Amino acid sequence: MDNSTTSQITNIASAVTAVGRADFPEMLSTLCLSVFNFDSIFISVFSQDLPPRQLYSNLDAEATRRTIGPYLSYAYLLDPFYGLFKSDIRDCVVSLDECAPDDFKTSEYYKMFYSDIGLRDEVTIFIGAGNGTSIVLSLGQRNTDACCAPDATRQLDALLPVIAALCHKHWPNLDAPVYRALPDMGLTFDRCGSSRLSTREAEIVRLMLKGHSTKSMARLLGNSPETVKVHRKRIYAKLKISSQGELFSMFIGAETFFPADVGAEAVTFS
Repeated sequence: MDNSTTSQITNIASAVTAVGRADFPEMLSTLCLSVFNFDSIFISVFSQDLPPRQLYSNLDAEATRRTIGPYLSYAYLLDPFYGLFKSDIRDCVVSLDECAPDDFKTSEYYKMFYSDIGLRDEVTIFIGAGNGTSIVLSLGQRNTDACCAPDATRQLDALLPVIAALCHKHWPNLDAPVYRALPDMGLTFDRCGSSRLSTREAEIVRLMLKGHSTKSMARLLGNSPETVKVHRKRIYAKLKISSQGELFSMFIGAETFFPADVGAEAVTFS
């Protein structure tokens, strides 16, 4: 038995022992982070009709201020992993490259939540928790000498049954009434820009914000790339902007972008 196998067994044993205790998320994180030199973890609950809820994070105070607050408030709606979850994903391990749109790495979302904080790669573990929810473990890597996928994905796939069993045991009921009382930002995002844009233009805005190229948007909407370009020009004119960066800023400043009947409280919780 080599040292890595021995270390992994030790980490599994520590996580099993910690089930039901306050230090379980930390022990689970140690197990997950030991795979392929991950250095950050964010554990949350995804719901089909409600915002994500944080369960654990090892991010420092500055990274938390810059990313976690905006993400939990409404930026999660642009997250390709959240988009994958909304398609009723099964228990699995998925890398960023496997689920991100074709122009994702040129998007303002990628700049804010990846490159600006030095996050080079990410692999996410989805574990179904019942009632339309999943426990989601997002593993990040900032090490410039390593790359997550596909080796890390294979290793995490092998551990998935163990990680899932541990999570189910420690978090048996995540559908708490206080959580279900939160507002539905997903519905709000479906309507974003609707007060100033046509239905098709609003669809294009959502796809642009998620990181889709003109060709990708044309394919998804059944239009020609030229038609999409015309729509984008009209969108910029109506919103009085000249770049996708300005569009993203409008999204982050949600009070000026979402429909008028959505109160500020719907976009500021974290």
